[in-house]
Order: sequence, then C-alpha cells, then structure tokens
Amino acid sequence: RIIIFLLIILVLLGGLSFTPQFSHLKNFAIWGKHTIHDYKTHPTRLVASGGAPQYWPLDSNYNKGVIPDSLMAVIDSNDTHAFIVIQNGKLLYEKYWDGYTPKTLSGSFSAAKSIISLLIGIALDEGKIKSLDEPVSNYVPHFKNEGLEKVRIKDLLTMSSGTNYREFDKSYFSLNASAYYGDDEAYLIENLKAKEPAGVNWDYRSADTQVLGFIVEKAFGQNISELVSERFMKPMGANADALWLLDGAEKHEKAFCCFNAVARDYAKFGQLVLNKGNWNGKQLVSEKYIAEATTPATSLKERTENDQPVDFYGYQYWMVNHSGVHAIAQNGLFGQYVFIIPAKNAVVVRLGESKVTTPIHHHQPENFTFIDAALSVLK
Repeated sequence: RIIIFLLIILVLLGGLSFTPQFSHLKNFAIWGKHTIHDYKTHPTRLVASGGAPQYWPLDSNYNKGVIPDSLMAVIDSNDTHAFIVIQNGKLLYEKYWDGYTPKTLSGSFSAAKSIISLLIGIALDEGKIKSLDEPVSNYVPHFKNEGLEKVRIKDLLTMSSGTNYREFDKSYFSLNASAYYGDDEAYLIENLKAKEPAGVNWDYRSADTQVLGFIVEKAFGQNISELVSERFMKPMGANADALWLLDGAEKHEKAFCCFNAVARDYAKFGQLVLNKGNWNGKQLVSEKYIAEATTPATSLKERTENDQPVDFYGYQYWMVNHSGVHAIAQNGLFGQYVFIIPAKNAVVVRLGESKVTTPIHHHQPENFTFIDAALSVLK
C-alpha cells in the first residue's frame, strides 16, 4: 500500500509539473541553474545573420594599446570571456579568455532588453503603434483588468509599470522563476496586477520587457527572432547566426533576456545607437527614438534613493557617468555589457560570468573598471 501511495504521489507531482503553475520546476530540473551558455540546453529559435557578414575593419593600432596591469587584474579576476573596443567604426582592441573566440556565442541576459526597445522604436516609426502613451491594453488584453488599464507603453519602457512583479524574488514559486523557467510567458503576463500607480516610481521589472515583447509580436505579426534577423542582423551584416531562448513550450521568446550572439555582433547594436539609428546610410531606427531611449527618465522617482529623479535609465538603456565620460549601456546579469561612449565615438563589449555584487547607484562596480580599461586604449 505504501508503494502504491508513493506511486500515486509521484504521478500527481509529475502531472502538476506540466501545468503553468509548476512547469518551471520541471524545466529547472532539466535545464539546471541559469548560465550564459543556456542556449546549449534551453529551447531556442534561430536569429539568422543572412550570410553576408560585414566584418569590422581593423584599426591601424589594433591590439597595440596596453591596458594597465591594475585594471587587467580586475578584468581577469572577474572571469571575463571577451573584451573588445571599437572606435571610429574600427576594431581597436580585442581579447578573449577561457577558450572563447570571435565565433563563440554568449548569452546576453538583460542586455537583450535594449534590443526589444529598438523594436518598439521601429514599430512607432512605422505607425504599427500609434504612440508611447497608448495603453498597453490596446495590444495585451490582460491589461484591461487588474487595475492595469492606465499602464502605457512608455511605462513599460521606463520600468515604471507599477505591477506586482518582484525582480529579486528568489522563491521557487515566484513570477520571476516562472518567467525564466516556465512553459508559457503568457502565464507570467496573466498573473500581473497593479501594485501602485504607473508612471511614478522606477522599479526594475523584467516582466515589463516581456509585455513589450508581446506588444512587438502583436504589432508586427511576427516573432521576435524573425524581426531581429530582418531589422538588424541582416542589414548590419552580422558575423554569425544568433539564438534566442524560448519558453519551455517554445511559444514565445523570453523578451526580457536571452539573446545569444558573438561579441563582434553585440558591438553592432552599440554602433547602431552610436550612429543614432543609422547603419551605412540606412535609418534602421529613427534618430528621434534613439535620442529619447537614451535620455534618463527624470520624471520618475527612485524610492531607494530618497525619491531622487531617475538619472540612470531611459527606455531599456542605462546611463553611466564615470571618469569624466558619459556612457550609454546595455546591461545583463553576470556582466554582459555593451557600452556606447559618444565622446570617444566608441563602443565597448564585455562578456563573462562575474558575480553579482552590491551596486553603486544601480551599477555593478565592475562597470567602472571596464570603462577605465577601454579609456586606457582609446585615442
């Protein structure tokens, strides 16, 4: 009887693992703890390069610059895999560690959020969405309920939706866990509720970007991987195919993270922003949208800093001020960074697996090391 009882329990638990509420537990058991190499184990969709690569020309000083030992020691100790510097559209510095090469894919984690922002910009440019002040409910029906009626697309872009999603909830049964490991991103969205008024307080929520991903799918009638291939990878001459992680049932891209590409192609997304949305004479994203996306959302308050105006975040892009320079950044967990430094006409990419530590004004301290390292070789 005990054996039969245990078998019944196992069958019930197995069945529950295929329900939306518990599917993330099944997938966690299969996929394991998240890493920058999850494209090897998770479901993915191809983001095609188009097979016509535009390679970065080498600067005449390529790899002649020397990063000071003090900075290189920090870079080495932080488990860096790739560090490249582009200036004036040319590859100035490039170094790889731990078997990485220019052909090695690496996960982006939240650095992908900025790519979703660019797709929203294109949708706005082409009239596929009317305005960033449009209610999200025009595209995502769930937002007609649960007190979410007044949430605008702009509120999602600026991480001010006011929903109940808790980014740093590490519970096995959190929306956060379901977002990364679940079988259907729609389940995440259907469990969002209003916690506070939208458009007032900044609070980092990956769910905001996932909802933006659903808006993109609705507006274009295509999946995100197809759009990124057509709108960016092919016109920018990506050097290699990329992959985007899907939810467990392969229904939707995890829009809040999970683009996987080579370092030189990450740099192209930075160069596009540096060029104000233009690539070789073709305007892929309007200059107006790029300017707005990379301007801090100072109308918002940051509660953890005494309600000070937000001076570090725009439309899914970060702003860093260090060593007398202003940088715009794509940031991802474990130190996936694309820094755009307009004053130096430069783009910097760092990929790796560093530990998450206490931030300084919302930036991991290693940000400053990588910027200093880049400045040491920039002209």
